[in-house]
Amino acid sequence: MKCRNKKICFKLPLVVIASLSMIYSQTHISADPYSLLIDEKLQFQGIAPMQSNIFRPIFFNTDSVSFSLSLRRENYFNNNAPNQENMDVRYFSKGVGNFNSISMAFNSPFFSFLAEPYIMLNNYKATTDIFRADEFSVLNDRQLDRSESSFSGFRNLLAVIHYKGLGFGWHSGNRWWGPGIHSTLQMTNNTQPIPAQIIGTIQELRFGSFGFYAMHTIAKLNDKKDPLSTYFTSLNGQITWYGPLIISTGFSRNYLSGGLNTGTWNQSDARKIVFEGLLTSNLMKYEYTVGGHDAWDQTISTYFSIILPQRDIKFYAELGFNDNRMYLADFVSQPDHTLATIIGIRDFGVGRNKNWVYGFEWSNLMVSYSSRHRGMGGTPSWYSRNIYSYSSYKGRRWAAHSGADSDDWYLYAGYLSDKLMIIPALNYERHGIVIHRPAEVKFEFRLDSRFKYMGYWIGLYIERQYESFLGFPDYFYEDKYGNEINSSEGSFANSRVTNTLILSLSRKIDF
Repeated sequence: MKCRNKKICFKLPLVVIASLSMIYSQTHISADPYSLLIDEKLQFQGIAPMQSNIFRPIFFNTDSVSFSLSLRRENYFNNNAPNQENMDVRYFSKGVGNFNSISMAFNSPFFSFLAEPYIMLNNYKATTDIFRADEFSVLNDRQLDRSESSFSGFRNLLAVIHYKGLGFGWHSGNRWWGPGIHSTLQMTNNTQPIPAQIIGTIQELRFGSFGFYAMHTIAKLNDKKDPLSTYFTSLNGQITWYGPLIISTGFSRNYLSGGLNTGTWNQSDARKIVFEGLLTSNLMKYEYTVGGHDAWDQTISTYFSIILPQRDIKFYAELGFNDNRMYLADFVSQPDHTLATIIGIRDFGVGRNKNWVYGFEWSNLMVSYSSRHRGMGGTPSWYSRNIYSYSSYKGRRWAAHSGADSDDWYLYAGYLSDKLMIIPALNYERHGIVIHRPAEVKFEFRLDSRFKYMGYWIGLYIERQYESFLGFPDYFYEDKYGNEINSSEGSFANSRVTNTLILSLSRKIDF
């Protein structure tokens, strides 16, 4: 067929080549949920490769060479206690501060590298700490010390030697395991980077219509020697079918072990523990168990997501358990025992130009009915082991920030195009729902707005947070109708209001 307009015909291949270059030059998807909505919309538009994004960071196309550079600056203003989630090293207290970083990511057929040095300067003021005991003592409103007011280091540092996507290396930085955008049961970037050894796939391996991912991780959480060393070990896996629908299922099995002055527990033992049997009846032969029971803390999650590419929508769920079952019949008889769940939806296909987006997510870690029936003494709630600082690292949890015996509702809707993002959101969170009465309550309104100008995303984030019943006050009485009333004539006990403002400037350049 002859070309009637030679200028158009000459330019068209260049446009196609440039588009393909953009797709394949991208190095990875970050673990930080800050950019997840933008990244997933690029996937639905066909600009970035489509995949489930359950385990992040995830690299693209290690068969070729690619390089990206990201710049980021944020200025913070906060008028009360800190209580941000998923902020890794950028977590800040009452006062003002700023964060600056430059991220470099390199991908090649044999070596992948990610480094993000940063510097953070703050001027913190004293605020009132809320006293809570046990598993509620490491919620996110811990006041930062003056010694933490100025610091620098690496927010992300990853180096992996690999071939055809399989490899091993070292990673100290953000991780996110789970399909959620606001919370997950196993690993978020809610705390500071945890240095770890990794081995497995750093990208999804494709075989026909199927994609596979697997990763083993081990990290030492303290500076003590064996057997007093404490270890975090994880085994993650995922399989995805790419058809008219994109269906993914996966799992994450995590162990906290060691830290007891008994036996000869060491790193080699911790490394292998994620491969042991699932049932307590399978563990009786091991020296570190008594009747099949150990002092360690195991959590296991299963993930499910369904993507409708033509509709630009994703449905997802996570089901987790934190206790071994004695026999399979035990699981069948009380399947909700120590069960925690996350369900959600992200819809990018709203409106004529598909520039509107909405989403919903509900995390439920409440102590279940059957757990109460079995007795709290023998059935620990999530993140409740004192020996492992209630699943926290440097004062904050690496997994669901709402913590033990909690739930967390997150609803957002707004506008998202390639140049403008305006997304208001509501967040309702409770702590100690079953264990305490009344439960703590946190309600947030937030507005995330960003505008892209000359390649830079300029952002304004506003959050107003209301909290009540802090510290679980118990001075309540019942009126003649059986309603509980606070002794201060119905006002919320131990309440506070916090306002947060973040100004941001960021840019990513793919080479």
